[in-house]
Amino acid sequence: MHVLFLFLKGMAVGGANVMPGVSGATLAVIFRIYDKLIESINNLFSNLKESLKFLIPVGLGMVVGILAVGEAIDFLLGRFSMQTGGFIAGLMAGSLPFIYNQCGSSDNQTKKYFLYAIAAAVFIILITLIAPESDRDVIFEGASFNFALAAHLFIGGVFAAAAMVVPGVSGAMVLMLFGLFPIAMHTISNIREYLMSPTDVELLLSIIAVCLPLGIGIVAGVLLGSKLIALLLKKFYSQTYFVILGLVFGTIFVIFNDPATYQSHVEITPLLVVFTAITFVCGAATSLFLGKRKGE
Repeated sequence: MHVLFLFLKGMAVGGANVMPGVSGATLAVIFRIYDKLIESINNLFSNLKESLKFLIPVGLGMVVGILAVGEAIDFLLGRFSMQTGGFIAGLMAGSLPFIYNQCGSSDNQTKKYFLYAIAAAVFIILITLIAPESDRDVIFEGASFNFALAAHLFIGGVFAAAAMVVPGVSGAMVLMLFGLFPIAMHTISNIREYLMSPTDVELLLSIIAVCLPLGIGIVAGVLLGSKLIALLLKKFYSQTYFVILGLVFGTIFVIFNDPATYQSHVEITPLLVVFTAITFVCGAATSLFLGKRKGE
């Protein structure tokens, strides 16, 4: 039963990790497995047997949760992109109070550190405005593998994995910052399709083209990037969280500026805007509820 509960908790954490604005690490804290998770990762090589007893059921649960929720998100993005984008933006907006509470600076420092948040928000918005078109169509169309995209996936995986171990920070949000979130969700959907037709070599190669560099990046991020994040939080705790605050705020703009948010709609009608506003509020309420639960 203990192993089953670890598996189920891992499913919830994994599902949260593919929802921008929802922190898998926060759920791990709520489920009282966060400290053991960090300890097991850090002691993986020094205490392999004990670490694996915990990491295997939790890790398998996370994989199932990621596949299940990722499939649902890819479906919704394909058919209700604007409403789904509104919900995701709401999730991120609802996480802002929790992240701000984590900043933990004095009143005198807050004004100064808000410059970090403003700079981070401006940076991500400018990157969005001047960056070239995303490479996601390369993967969607099953085109040939290229080194630039592999490097992009690897770096995004490193930062996303490092973010996953910080309560209040969403790994999926980081993938969205790097423009990799649609690719990741579409690949999760492709994995399900491949399991139903394992002879489809072209689909398998498309999956490998994403999963190999992204997966290596995630492993590197968990083992090394998490230590860097821990160091930053130890040396520059408030500054780091203010930067995260700015990145999350800027990413809300990124969502509504991304053409993919409107891909499933022929025209933007007043009724569609109303439904998007409703999903935004629902997303914000979800994040606020989870943040409140953590504080109880």
